[in-house]
Amino acid sequence: MLPLSQSSGYAVLAMSCLEDPGGKPTLVVDVAARTGFPRPYLSKMIHKLAKVGLVMAKRGNKGGVVLALAAKEITLDLIAEAVDGSEWRNKCLLGFSECSDERACPAHTFWTAERDHIHHCLKGITLEEIRTFEQQSRTWRLADALPEKKAKPRAKKPAKPAAKKPAAAAAKRATKKV
Repeated sequence: MLPLSQSSGYAVLAMSCLEDPGGKPTLVVDVAARTGFPRPYLSKMIHKLAKVGLVMAKRGNKGGVVLALAAKEITLDLIAEAVDGSEWRNKCLLGFSECSDERACPAHTFWTAERDHIHHCLKGITLEEIRTFEQQSRTWRLADALPEKKAKPRAKKPAKPAAKKPAAAAAKRATKKV
């Protein structure tokens, strides 16, 4: 069971398409086309990210969205907290609503340590690293899509000989002529 929502993952991928402050604003429509996320959903997410100060959105001519901070300053922890809040860090792995240090479920000790480890890791991964990974992935996908060598033309197969007519059909035709 993963502690982050699918929305957090979408936010990370969408933000990896945006330029740093001072860069050219990107239209939400373009981010939606690049990521495959529905535009209305993406617009709501961008609004949420703008509210917490991770992106800046400008309407109108020459409008669009840019990051509010440099990508190397934005961690996955900041994005997850902006989208999901900090509650995910306190949720029970097994889904119990009353799981705590005082009333611990069987997985509580394990999950508390893992959750702390995950949180620490998310604080250490930047949006810049995600952006670099995505650019490399796109480059590899493009390289895979291009043929390495031109295919040699195939030799044409000889035409199939005309099918021989069954003897019964030939005999029938012969009797009609008589």
